[in-house]
Amino acid sequence: MARLTPLEIQRCSFSRTLHGYKPEEVSALLERIAEQVEEDARERGELKAQLARLKAELDDYREKADAVRAALVAAERTAEATIARAEAEANRIIADAQTLAERVLEEAARRAETIELVIGQLRQQRRAARADLRRLADLLAGAAKDDEAAEERDGERASVAMLRPRQREGKV
Repeated sequence: MARLTPLEIQRCSFSRTLHGYKPEEVSALLERIAEQVEEDARERGELKAQLARLKAELDDYREKADAVRAALVAAERTAEATIARAEAEANRIIADAQTLAERVLEEAARRAETIELVIGQLRQQRRAARADLRRLADLLAGAAKDDEAAEERDGERASVAMLRPRQREGKV
C-alpha cells in the first residue's frame, strides 16, 4: 500500500449518504491527520538528515581512529627500533669502556711494577751510598786522628823560628 501524502489526505472526498458522518467533522479530522502526516514527514526528513550527518561523523571518527591506530603502531615500532638502537649503542659504549678500563688497569699495573723496580734499585743505591758514606766517615775519622797525631808530633819538633838563620857573633 502506497503512503498517502498530506495533500492527498486534504483533497480526499467521500460520497454522501443519508445517514453518513458530518462532512465538517470529517474534513476537520482529515486536515488534522494531514498536518500530522506532514509534520511526521518533516521530522522523518530531519531525522534522515541527522542520521546521514551522524553516519558521516561516525565514518570520519572511524577514519581518525584508524589513523590514530596506525600512528600508534608506527610510533610503537619506531620506539622499539629506537630502544633497540639505544641498547645496542649502550652495550657498545659499555664494551668500549670495559676494554679501555682493562687497558688502563694493565698499564697501571705495568707502571706500578716499574715503580716498584725503581724503588728497589733506589733502596740498593741508598744502601750503597750509606756504606760509602760510612767508609768515607771512617776514612775522614782516621785522617783526623792521623792529623791530630801529626800535630802532636809537630809540637815536639822545631818551629819555623828554628829555621831562621842565626846571627853570627862577630859580625855586626
